[in-house]
Amino acid sequence: MIFLLLVLAVFIYYLERYSLDTALEGIEYERHLTRLLAAPDESMEMVSTITNRRHRLLPFLRLIEYLPKEAAVQTTVGLHLLALRGSAALSSSLYLMPRSKLERRVRFSLPNRGRYTFPGAELSGGDFLGLNEKRERLESFCEVVVYPREADVSDLEENFGGYLGDLSVRRFIIEDPVLTIGFRDYTGREPLKAISWQQSARLNRVMVKNYDYTTEPSVTVLLNVECDAHGREELLESCFSITHTICRILEERGIKYDFFTNATTAGAFQSWDYLGEGLGERHFLTILEGLGRASYLQTEPFAATLARVQRGQGHRGLVVITPQEAKVSELRRLTEQGEWWVTVYAPPEAAS
Repeated sequence: MIFLLLVLAVFIYYLERYSLDTALEGIEYERHLTRLLAAPDESMEMVSTITNRRHRLLPFLRLIEYLPKEAAVQTTVGLHLLALRGSAALSSSLYLMPRSKLERRVRFSLPNRGRYTFPGAELSGGDFLGLNEKRERLESFCEVVVYPREADVSDLEENFGGYLGDLSVRRFIIEDPVLTIGFRDYTGREPLKAISWQQSARLNRVMVKNYDYTTEPSVTVLLNVECDAHGREELLESCFSITHTICRILEERGIKYDFFTNATTAGAFQSWDYLGEGLGERHFLTILEGLGRASYLQTEPFAATLARVQRGQGHRGLVVITPQEAKVSELRRLTEQGEWWVTVYAPPEAAS
């Protein structure tokens, strides 16, 4: 009898060790977010999938998923929200049938602009007797970028009215020397470079090229983050919001625009100091993602960024968003020269 009990105890011991060692074997975990770019307080989902590849029942699993501490979780059924240092976590207990898969969706939102990372999860499995747990850290990195809220720039429409009116006049004054739509007789007022020698020889009289008038509205948006004023972070957040609204208005008006900035971006994101002229959803979303990732650090002084802008083509609009109007006094010269239509936007706090 004692021998049988001893054999049973040894069997249970090794079964216990085996069940603990293999508690998490054949378990796969995946996680993704339904949105990678979102608005503040926009609802999105974190979708988690746990798969049991083995042919045995898993009576107990504990899953802890880590989230940004700012996340407002809206789905709490069967979940326990844990407040940790520097982050938050969702804890839940579950079981898995043999060769089965479990999908869980957690709805949440993020309140403020920024780049938020979801570092991973932790999975625990129980042993045969339910006395011990084996834990395993699961790497499942993902992130979501929240772009800034919009700001009030109601006078932008009025400013555009003046710019577009001036552009309409120039459209029929300034000829485009690239697109030739025909030929006409030489009057003596045209420059020699406008003479078409081939057509003149064919018709036996002096002919000049007739150019099309193709001036179209285009705007350069310049975001400056150089600032030494008190409350710098609040001023820059306002600048990001103003930039969002200005680009949205340009999209709605169908005005092509390019983008310059001296702001740095957080995360694996391509260089954002310049975005070529464009229009459309992809162009707009690229700027929104950059605004969401933008930090408070500058890549260069504002004067250097402005010099890059000035190397571009003149006769266009320039919208400057800056936390301090004092930084852009040199812009007045561009306006006086008549080559640029310049308007400056600074947060209301900057003027106080």
